[in-house]
Amino acid sequence: MADVKGTQQQKQLSPQDRAILFAQATRQNFQTLPAQRVTAENTTVQFTLPKVRLLSRIMLYVEATATLTSSAGTIATNNYAPYNILRRIALDLNNGFSPVILSGQDMYLYDRIGLESEAYVPSTNSKANTYVENLATAQGKDNKIHFTLNLPVTLNQRDGVGFLLLQNDESSTTLTVDVDQLANAYTLNPGNGDAVTFKDLTITPMLETFSIPPIKEAFPDISVLKLVSSKKEIFQGGGSSVIKLPVGTIYRKMIMKFTKDDGTPLVDTDFIGNIELIFNQADIPYSVKPQILSALNHRQYNTVLPAGVYVFDFSDNGIPNYGGSRDYIDSERLTELWIRFNSNVTGNITVISETLSRLRSE
Repeated sequence: MADVKGTQQQKQLSPQDRAILFAQATRQNFQTLPAQRVTAENTTVQFTLPKVRLLSRIMLYVEATATLTSSAGTIATNNYAPYNILRRIALDLNNGFSPVILSGQDMYLYDRIGLESEAYVPSTNSKANTYVENLATAQGKDNKIHFTLNLPVTLNQRDGVGFLLLQNDESSTTLTVDVDQLANAYTLNPGNGDAVTFKDLTITPMLETFSIPPIKEAFPDISVLKLVSSKKEIFQGGGSSVIKLPVGTIYRKMIMKFTKDDGTPLVDTDFIGNIELIFNQADIPYSVKPQILSALNHRQYNTVLPAGVYVFDFSDNGIPNYGGSRDYIDSERLTELWIRFNSNVTGNITVISETLSRLRSE
C-alpha cells in the first residue's frame, strides 16, 4: 500500500513542485561545440548535438572577415545587417519536429522581443554582442563582423517548459546553418566602386544544458515542445487582407513584418484602420491602430522595433516572455485564426510565430 500511495503522490506533483525539485537536483552546463569554418559563401554547415543532458538553448556565435573596397569611403550597413548573412537556421529532431526554422533576419527579430533587445543592435564596440566593422578603401580593407544569436528551446531562463532530452540513444538533434553572402551586411554602390569580398567565416554553437536529476520526481515535463517558425505571404493594397494562420498549437508570440514589393518596410501611415487578430471569423480580441501597436511594442521591449515590424505578445504580463499562460491562444480550440489588415500599398507579410505543441497527454 505504501508504494501505491507514493506513486499517487508522485502523480499529484504540481508543475511548480516539479520545478522546485528540478532546481534542487540539477545544475547548469555550458558546452561549446567545435567551430566549423566556412570556406565559401552559399554554404551549409551542420552540427550533431551530443547525447548528454537536457537542452535549454543554443547560443550561435558567427565571426566573419570581409574585404571592403570603395572609392568613396565607408559602406553603410543595412537594416538587418549582419544577421542577413545567414539564409536559414534550423534545429531538427529525428522524430519529425523542428523546434526552430528561421532565416537569420527572422531569428534576429525573434531575439529582439525580450529583455535583451538592445544587445542585438549593431555596435561599434568590438566587445558587444553584435559588431560590424565598416571601413573601406579603394585598395580594399579587411573588416570584422561578429554576432551571437540566441536559440531558446525552453520558454525562458526561469520556466523549464520545452526541454529537449539529448541524453537518449533513440533521438538525434541536428543544427543546420545556411550561409548566404557577406555582401548582405553592407549597402553597396557599384558606381563608387563598392565591393565586398568574402575572406572567411566560422560558426560556433554553445549549448546550455542541465544535468539529468537523480530522482524521477525532479525530472521536468518534456511533453510540451516549443516551435518557432515563419511563413510569408503576398497581400494586395487598397482592400482588406486576411492571413490565415495554422491551428492546432498554442500561440505565445506573433511577430509581423510588413514590406512593400520593392523590399522597403511599411510605415504606420501605410495602413488604413487597425491590425486585427480574429478567432473563428467573428471574434476579434485584438484590434489595434498601427501607431498604438508601435508605441506598445516600444514600451514592452524598451526599444523601437524596425520599421514595418509589429508584435502581438501573449507571453507579456508586465515582463516580456516571463508572463503566465493567461493570454496564450490555444488554437486547438479554433477552426480559423486570422490576421486582418488594410494597406494602401501591395507587399509581403512575414509572420514569425512561437507556439507550443503537446507531444502527449498527461
